[in-house]
Amino acid sequence: MNLFFKSIFIFILIAILSACGFQLRTPQIFSPQLDAVYINASTPNDPFTQTLIRTLVANNVNVVSKPKQATATLNILNIQSGSTMMAGGGMNISGAYVASLTVNFSVIAADGKVLIPPRALQQSQNFMSNATQVLSGASTVNQLTSQMDQSLADQVMLQLSKIRMTSGS
Repeated sequence: MNLFFKSIFIFILIAILSACGFQLRTPQIFSPQLDAVYINASTPNDPFTQTLIRTLVANNVNVVSKPKQATATLNILNIQSGSTMMAGGGMNISGAYVASLTVNFSVIAADGKVLIPPRALQQSQNFMSNATQVLSGASTVNQLTSQMDQSLADQVMLQLSKIRMTSGS
Protein backbone atom coordinates (compact mmCIF):
# COMPACT_ATOMS: atom_id res chain seq x y z
CA MET A 1 0.00 0.00 0.00
CA ASN A 2 2.88 2.36 0.84
CA LEU A 3 4.42 1.71 -2.60
CA PHE A 4 1.09 2.61 -4.19
CA PHE A 5 1.02 6.04 -2.50
CA LYS A 6 4.64 6.70 -3.44
CA SER A 7 3.84 5.87 -7.07
CA ILE A 8 0.82 8.17 -7.03
CA PHE A 9 2.90 10.96 -5.46
CA ILE A 10 5.65 10.61 -8.07
CA PHE A 11 3.08 10.58 -10.88
CA ILE A 12 1.43 13.76 -9.53
CA LEU A 13 4.83 15.44 -9.11
CA ILE A 14 5.79 14.62 -12.72
CA ALA A 15 2.40 15.86 -13.96
CA ILE A 16 2.81 19.15 -12.08
CA LEU A 17 6.35 19.70 -13.38
CA SER A 18 5.36 18.98 -16.97
CA ALA A 19 2.25 21.15 -16.69
CA CYS A 20 4.30 24.18 -15.67
CA GLY A 21 6.62 23.78 -18.66
CA PHE A 22 9.57 22.24 -16.82
CA GLN A 23 12.09 20.46 -18.99
CA LEU A 24 15.68 19.47 -18.56
CA ARG A 25 18.22 21.79 -20.16
CA THR A 26 19.57 20.35 -23.38
CA PRO A 27 22.36 21.68 -25.59
CA GLN A 28 21.09 24.18 -28.13
CA ILE A 29 21.31 23.59 -31.86
CA PHE A 30 23.07 26.35 -33.76
CA SER A 31 23.32 27.47 -37.36
CA PRO A 32 26.01 25.78 -39.50
CA GLN A 33 27.59 29.24 -39.61
CA LEU A 34 28.61 28.56 -36.00
CA ASP A 35 30.23 25.16 -36.60
CA ALA A 36 33.65 26.51 -35.60
CA VAL A 37 33.80 29.70 -33.54
CA TYR A 38 36.88 31.80 -32.84
CA ILE A 39 36.71 34.00 -29.74
CA ASN A 40 38.41 37.33 -30.41
CA ALA A 41 38.96 38.98 -27.04
CA SER A 42 41.55 41.47 -25.87
CA THR A 43 41.38 39.77 -22.45
CA PRO A 44 41.19 36.02 -23.21
CA ASN A 45 41.78 35.09 -19.56
CA ASP A 46 38.96 37.26 -18.23
CA PRO A 47 36.53 35.18 -16.13
CA PHE A 48 33.63 36.09 -18.43
CA THR A 49 35.56 35.00 -21.53
CA GLN A 50 36.46 31.70 -19.87
CA THR A 51 32.85 31.16 -18.75
CA LEU A 52 31.63 31.87 -22.28
CA ILE A 53 34.10 29.38 -23.77
CA ARG A 54 33.01 26.69 -21.27
CA THR A 55 29.35 27.40 -22.07
CA LEU A 56 29.99 27.19 -25.83
CA VAL A 57 31.83 23.88 -25.44
CA ALA A 58 29.07 22.52 -23.18
CA ASN A 59 26.62 23.29 -25.99
CA ASN A 60 28.71 21.35 -28.53
CA VAL A 61 30.16 24.41 -30.25
CA ASN A 62 33.67 23.84 -31.60
CA VAL A 63 35.79 26.71 -30.24
CA VAL A 64 38.90 27.03 -32.41
CA SER A 65 42.22 28.65 -31.54
CA LYS A 66 42.94 30.30 -34.91
CA PRO A 67 40.71 32.70 -36.88
CA LYS A 68 41.41 30.91 -40.18
CA GLN A 69 39.84 27.72 -38.77
CA ALA A 70 36.61 29.51 -37.87
CA THR A 71 33.28 29.70 -39.67
CA ALA A 72 32.44 32.68 -37.42
CA THR A 73 34.24 35.03 -35.06
CA LEU A 74 32.67 36.11 -31.79
CA ASN A 75 34.25 39.47 -30.96
CA ILE A 76 34.19 40.44 -27.31
CA LEU A 77 34.50 44.17 -27.73
CA ASN A 78 34.43 45.25 -24.10
CA ILE A 79 33.92 43.81 -20.62
CA GLN A 80 33.22 46.18 -17.74
CA SER A 81 32.61 45.09 -14.18
CA GLY A 82 32.41 46.96 -10.95
CA SER A 83 30.62 47.53 -7.70
CA THR A 84 29.42 50.80 -6.25
CA MET A 85 27.99 51.77 -2.90
CA MET A 86 24.43 52.99 -3.28
CA ALA A 87 23.60 53.82 0.34
CA GLY A 88 25.47 53.76 3.62
CA GLY A 89 24.20 53.16 7.12
CA GLY A 90 25.09 55.13 10.20
CA MET A 91 28.83 55.73 10.46
CA ASN A 92 29.26 53.67 7.27
CA ILE A 93 28.80 50.48 9.29
CA SER A 94 26.70 48.84 6.60
CA GLY A 95 25.92 49.70 3.04
CA ALA A 96 23.92 48.72 -0.01
CA TYR A 97 26.06 47.92 -3.02
CA VAL A 98 25.42 47.17 -6.67
CA ALA A 99 27.70 44.81 -8.56
CA SER A 100 27.42 45.11 -12.33
CA LEU A 101 28.81 43.48 -15.45
CA THR A 102 28.45 44.77 -19.02
CA VAL A 103 29.64 42.87 -22.09
CA ASN A 104 29.74 44.25 -25.63
CA PHE A 105 30.06 41.68 -28.42
CA SER A 106 29.42 41.02 -32.09
CA VAL A 107 29.53 37.99 -34.38
CA ILE A 108 30.93 37.99 -37.92
CA ALA A 109 30.81 35.04 -40.36
CA ALA A 110 33.98 33.91 -42.12
CA ASP A 111 32.71 35.55 -45.34
CA GLY A 112 32.46 38.92 -43.54
CA LYS A 113 28.69 38.87 -43.12
CA VAL A 114 27.57 40.44 -39.83
CA LEU A 115 25.56 37.80 -37.99
CA ILE A 116 25.07 39.86 -34.83
CA PRO A 117 25.90 43.57 -34.91
CA PRO A 118 27.64 45.07 -31.87
CA ARG A 119 25.37 44.77 -28.89
CA ALA A 120 25.61 45.23 -25.15
CA LEU A 121 24.36 42.87 -22.47
CA GLN A 122 24.21 43.99 -18.86
CA GLN A 123 23.56 42.31 -15.53
CA SER A 124 23.54 43.81 -12.04
CA GLN A 125 22.97 42.49 -8.53
CA ASN A 126 22.29 44.31 -5.27
CA PHE A 127 23.77 43.24 -1.95
CA MET A 128 24.22 44.48 1.59
CA SER A 129 27.59 44.44 3.29
CA ASN A 130 28.90 45.35 6.70
CA ALA A 131 31.98 47.56 6.50
CA THR A 132 33.53 45.69 9.42
CA GLN A 133 33.46 42.47 7.38
CA VAL A 134 35.51 43.48 4.34
CA LEU A 135 36.42 39.92 3.33
CA SER A 136 32.78 38.87 3.41
CA GLY A 137 31.86 41.76 1.11
CA ALA A 138 34.67 40.89 -1.31
CA SER A 139 33.55 37.25 -1.30
CA THR A 140 29.98 38.32 -2.03
CA VAL A 141 31.15 40.45 -4.97
CA ASN A 142 33.14 37.49 -6.34
CA GLN A 143 30.14 35.15 -6.05
CA LEU A 144 27.81 37.66 -7.69
CA THR A 145 30.32 38.34 -10.48
CA SER A 146 30.61 34.61 -11.16
CA GLN A 147 26.81 34.33 -11.33
CA MET A 148 26.63 37.34 -13.65
CA ASP A 149 29.37 35.85 -15.88
CA GLN A 150 27.25 32.72 -16.32
CA SER A 151 24.04 34.68 -16.81
CA LEU A 152 25.57 36.85 -19.54
CA ALA A 153 27.20 33.81 -21.18
CA ASP A 154 23.72 32.24 -21.30
CA GLN A 155 22.35 35.45 -22.85
CA VAL A 156 25.08 35.35 -25.51
CA MET A 157 24.10 31.73 -26.22
CA LEU A 158 20.49 32.82 -26.65
CA GLN A 159 21.58 35.49 -29.13
CA LEU A 160 23.66 32.91 -31.03
CA SER A 161 20.72 30.52 -31.19
CA LYS A 162 18.65 33.20 -32.91
CA ILE A 163 21.08 33.33 -35.85
CA ARG A 164 19.56 30.23 -37.41
CA MET A 165 16.09 31.76 -37.24
CA THR A 166 17.01 35.06 -38.88
CA SER A 167 19.43 33.89 -41.57
CA GLY A 168 17.68 31.53 -43.89
CA SER A 169 20.27 31.67 -46.70
